[in-house]
Amino acid sequence: MAANPHPNAHPDAAAFRDPIELAAALARMGPAVRARTRAITRHHAMLLRVRIQKNASGRPGPNVITGRYRASWDVKVTVAGGQVTAVVFTDAPQQRRLEYGFVGVDRLGRQYRQPPYPHIEPAFQRTRPGYLEAMRTGALPR
Repeated sequence: MAANPHPNAHPDAAAFRDPIELAAALARMGPAVRARTRAITRHHAMLLRVRIQKNASGRPGPNVITGRYRASWDVKVTVAGGQVTAVVFTDAPQQRRLEYGFVGVDRLGRQYRQPPYPHIEPAFQRTRPGYLEAMRTGALPR
């Protein structure tokens, strides 16, 4: 590996003439890139959970009655097959009705005309740009 002689090259750039040498250099970067990707993804997933919980703490989101719904949100980060995946979720049955509203009759015959109280989508839209920027730069926000 030699320094890149191109005048517009980044100071840390290198010129590779041997494809095996290039592949070895990329393989050495793999663990660090995966660890950084996992850290950035975990950070933003937890930030998303906090924003959802904050939005679910009264209007314009759903009102807090017992606090169980707000506390039911969790984060699961998995790394498999070279991919990092984060899922922010709740197992609370009222989640869909609160986010999207519900008009109609339920299984028990009760009539509902519940308006939506969006709290997940606004939190996601607010978190997404920071996540994409962090993935682009490889740095967590300060």
